[in-house]
Amino acid sequence: MNLPIPITTPPGAVPPGTHPGGPPVWLMPAVVVLALALVLLAIAWSLYAKALRVDRLHRQVLGSRATLEAQLVHRAQAAADLAATGLLDPASALILSRAAYDALDAEGPLVEDGLDTEAPRRDAGDTATGEPTRSRARIESDLSRVIRTVVDPQARLDLNADPRGRDSLERLDRASYRLVLARRFHNTHVAEARRLRGALDVRALHLAGHAPLPQTFDIDDATAAEPGSGRTETAP
Repeated sequence: MNLPIPITTPPGAVPPGTHPGGPPVWLMPAVVVLALALVLLAIAWSLYAKALRVDRLHRQVLGSRATLEAQLVHRAQAAADLAATGLLDPASALILSRAAYDALDAEGPLVEDGLDTEAPRRDAGDTATGEPTRSRARIESDLSRVIRTVVDPQARLDLNADPRGRDSLERLDRASYRLVLARRFHNTHVAEARRLRGALDVRALHLAGHAPLPQTFDIDDATAAEPGSGRTETAP
């Protein structure tokens, strides 16, 4: 009768799969793989968060652009109302009214960077006259220059002497001041978006997708001459 021979581990021997006095041999590779997975996950999350930030900045640009558009309309309407008071001389009233209604009737996107896909595109030229169509920035700058010319210091004195003129002038000044603030906020958002999109990882990995690069809205928005100097500024 054969009896089983007991197998005994000699004193001090190490069980298979372990190092003397250490963890199992599979533990270190598992830790390395886990660490790499966590690093990759952190990188992916960082890139995802940056892509969301780019998209959020684009939305902020569009939101501030809509506010800017509204303030441009308010200024043009205030200028048209001032021209209709009958307190300006006929020539000045006609020039101001025409410039104001040119701004009110202007079509096309405020900034032609393609970011606002819902805005109608501007035609390249006037089919009736063959002349190139003025950009929105050119139209608004022309209105600013007309306001500066028509509403000079002497005209302000004459308008302030009449309650209707004073009210119309105050509305125009408030609208002009708010326009300056709205354009400043818009251009600040554009600068932030362009700075973020200029980052190496955003450009290399196309985190902005196919969205066009936002552009600033640059116009001459000064509407009142500063007394005693050749500079111009918008009255608060």
